[in-house]
Amino acid sequence: MKLYLHFLFFLFVNCQSQVAGNNALSKGKDIQFEDQYHYPFTVSQKDFVIINSQEKMDAIFKIIHQKNKGNRLSPIPTVIENETYIIIKPHLKNSNDVSIDKISLIKNTLYIKVTEFDNPDFQKASRVSPNILLKLSGNVKFKKITTQY
Repeated sequence: MKLYLHFLFFLFVNCQSQVAGNNALSKGKDIQFEDQYHYPFTVSQKDFVIINSQEKMDAIFKIIHQKNKGNRLSPIPTVIENETYIIIKPHLKNSNDVSIDKISLIKNTLYIKVTEFDNPDFQKASRVSPNILLKLSGNVKFKKITTQY
């Protein structure tokens, strides 16, 4: 009987910790976003880059154009006042790409909810984390990014 009670207590504690982790996204301010492009190569060594000026955007796209294969060059987005561009590099677990489901801001942390999937445009065995260009609505200020699967 004691073993049974310990097992139920263990399940209860695990369920509560999962509920608390999922509620972190719902307590923050939802950020509207557009998933611009997924690059199958490294644009920056950092886990995320905030692009808040046209000069920084031009420098990023200079790297993208050098590494991109093919004759067509990607158009360079224009940075305007009420938008924030970021490049994130989520760590992969069991797939070669991720899709962005939701973005929330809590204090100085941007929480990004992702779902893994196998992108047919990338090599199936690729273990390189994609660099994802996102356009966020508004002037979003943050210092840290947390990716949630």
